Amino acid sequence: MGLRRKDVVNRMQVGVYHVTTRCVRQAFLLGTDYQIDSSNHERKSWIEQWFQSLTDVMLIELCAYAVMDNHTHSILRNRPDLLEEMDDREVAIRLARLYPGYQCLQGLPVEPDPERVHELLDNPEELKRRKTQLVDISIFMARWEEAVARRANKEEDRTGRFWEGRFYCQKLLDSAAILAATVYVELNPLRANIVELPEYSQFTSLVNRIKLSTARAGRTPEELVERASPGLEYEAGSSGDGPTAVSNVMDCDGFLPIDNQRYLRVLEFVSRRKANGKTCEMLHSVPDLLTRLGVRPENWRQTATTFEKAYRQFAGSPALLSEVADNLEQRCIHGISTAQRVYLSN
Repeated sequence: MGLRRKDVVNRMQVGVYHVTTRCVRQAFLLGTDYQIDSSNHERKSWIEQWFQSLTDVMLIELCAYAVMDNHTHSILRNRPDLLEEMDDREVAIRLARLYPGYQCLQGLPVEPDPERVHELLDNPEELKRRKTQLVDISIFMARWEEAVARRANKEEDRTGRFWEGRFYCQKLLDSAAILAATVYVELNPLRANIVELPEYSQFTSLVNRIKLSTARAGRTPEELVERASPGLEYEAGSSGDGPTAVSNVMDCDGFLPIDNQRYLRVLEFVSRRKANGKTCEMLHSVPDLLTRLGVRPENWRQTATTFEKAYRQFAGSPALLSEVADNLEQRCIHGISTAQRVYLSN
């Protein structure tokens, strides 16, 4: 029997989650539908716009994402710790933007309605009750899923479901699981044979990650990638240059256990692709880095390519999974056999 959502997601505790949502009947409602010869790729930019808008308002960080033709992946981190530092007026402003009182299809309003702000401030009990909505991942998903579905139905003059059902959620319990899930998400287009090189993937956080790192390091994209990995390339003007790119990605301090250059090396280690007609040499520093994280490099690499199937609602070390099982009063929890193969300490 499946777990209740509240058994997996604790909105009042900082946590990192891998979230997946799929289109109804797994139809290509976000890409090219070859049966009816129509393209819906512009809907992917709608989702990016909503990611940007919601992360500006809610206390939820978008750490990684990939928008595919019939499903989406995202790595989210909720920040209830920041909620306690906010005064009532800031909370009221954010709630007024999150629920402006009218239907939003392209994003939340930039400025709140002053009357709604005053209404919330005049009712402290209601404000206290609703403030946790700002850290609720279910609300984050519901807001953009509903908007995209309504906009698509309005565009095609149709009614009915757009998304298959409730989103699928995995809680990432430690650094190795977070790193594996991030690699899994950002390599989705490569595994689906949509692109030949992962950094050419449209509508993913990887391209944004490279651009932001380039800007922060003060180097050209080619110089950054050359320092990061001899195999990973970057083509200026490639996919993801558009104005809908999510600038909030990589603003998650302490999200990954390694810096961005080392992350690109790990990504290369997992993809094991060919570059410039030659097989990329194994980077000896990557297995050492993964060993320091407490995992067996090759087993971890295999898990990073099949992450969604390797674990269910929870992903992490055997000790952490056993602790979750004890808290849920279960004899065992799915994924513990995988964790025993991956982690050095059982």
